Amino acid sequence: MNLELWKLFYEVANAKNISYASEKLHISQPALTKQIQKLEEYLNCKLFIRTQKGVLLTEEGRVVYEDIENALQLFQIAEKKIRADNELLSGKIRIGISTTLTKTFLIPYIRKFHTKYPNIIFEISTDPTSTLKTLLKKGKIDFIIAKFPSNIKDEFHYKKLGEMQDTFIANQEYKDLASKTLTLKDLTNFPILLQKQPSSSRDCFENYCRENQIKLKTVMEIASSNLLIDFAKIGYGIGLVTKEYVKKELEQHELFEINITPKISRRDFGIIHFNYQYLNKASIEFLKMLDEEKQ
Repeated sequence: MNLELWKLFYEVANAKNISYASEKLHISQPALTKQIQKLEEYLNCKLFIRTQKGVLLTEEGRVVYEDIENALQLFQIAEKKIRADNELLSGKIRIGISTTLTKTFLIPYIRKFHTKYPNIIFEISTDPTSTLKTLLKKGKIDFIIAKFPSNIKDEFHYKKLGEMQDTFIANQEYKDLASKTLTLKDLTNFPILLQKQPSSSRDCFENYCRENQIKLKTVMEIASSNLLIDFAKIGYGIGLVTKEYVKKELEQHELFEINITPKISRRDFGIIHFNYQYLNKASIEFLKMLDEEKQ
């Protein structure tokens, strides 16, 4: 059924006069009458009673009119919502990102964006990157902000926002190591704290160990980098973390950095989303802000 017929019926019912409705719709009166007859034939019932003053709805016509009016109201609500989203008066941005990267990188940008667009809602998912990729494929999040994995696949688009450095850190119990440069082999003499799999940081470090033909003995695998930092603070071992995550602790000498050779390469971090993926106006505007701030 042509939806245009329902619209014509609705306008005639509101105008209560085919002549008035035809003027509003910019269609000839005979053509409009023919279309109404076509709708009545399709429904196998009379929708209007013709009078000298115009037309009146039949009982069946009133039922049809109420249903169409309800449907049009839903269309109007949807249209208003889309317009509001496009004007950034409403909307949602769904981001996949680690808790630590949220604290050290993302929050200032959310604060700035929220000041400008207070009605936009942020929905943050803080699962491991591998889980976030699954959520991205299912359309549960709009994009991911993470350190780039070593195995980049063609289905994903990557946009660099910056670089980060993984490093070994320890508390004052290991202070005598601060002035030295250790090899990976030297590190095998100490308890090492590593983030538990799945972890892109862990994957990159294990590749680094294989390249240098070294196998470390980990005393503990820890689920999050925040907990790993806490264990390093109490002297439980030497922890591998992203240096930018412990900037405050290093500046306050609560932790210190252990230099090793060969040095671990810096890693890019940034935005991950599918090629040709649809993003709503709010997400596009937020990513635009991140890109401008980076530059």
